Amino acid sequence: MIAGASWVWWIGFHAVVAALLLADSLLPGHRRETQHPQAFAWLGTAAFVLAAAGFAAWIAVTRGRQPALEWVCGYAIETSLSVDNLFVFLVIFQGFRISARRQHNALMWGVAGAVVLRALLFSRAFHSFIVSTGSHTFSVCFCSMRPGA
Repeated sequence: MIAGASWVWWIGFHAVVAALLLADSLLPGHRRETQHPQAFAWLGTAAFVLAAAGFAAWIAVTRGRQPALEWVCGYAIETSLSVDNLFVFLVIFQGFRISARRQHNALMWGVAGAVVLRALLFSRAFHSFIVSTGSHTFSVCFCSMRPGA
């Protein structure tokens, strides 16, 4: 068991995430230009927030108030971190001059890579992976702070 859920549940969860990533990469609907992209973005955001509120209500009914509040706090933290990630993506895409047409593909591979790396990171069997990844991150930060980097 991990975090109160069985291995079967975790495998099923990751299978659903992989299936959604595959469907997102194969469906052509997200690649066409729209006349009102901001309106669609707001509607999509509202739909996700309503789904999250519904999930929090379900947790409150089935597990109690405290777990629901913990989930809402985690959701708020992850949402604020995702806004930070959007800024990073914007800087990277502009820095490498990635066209708007190719940005979705880059994001899809980035999400898939993040899922795999998180699975490795949260696994207790890969302590050396965590140490080497941390050391690499530290060395990149150190090198980028030097003059002329």
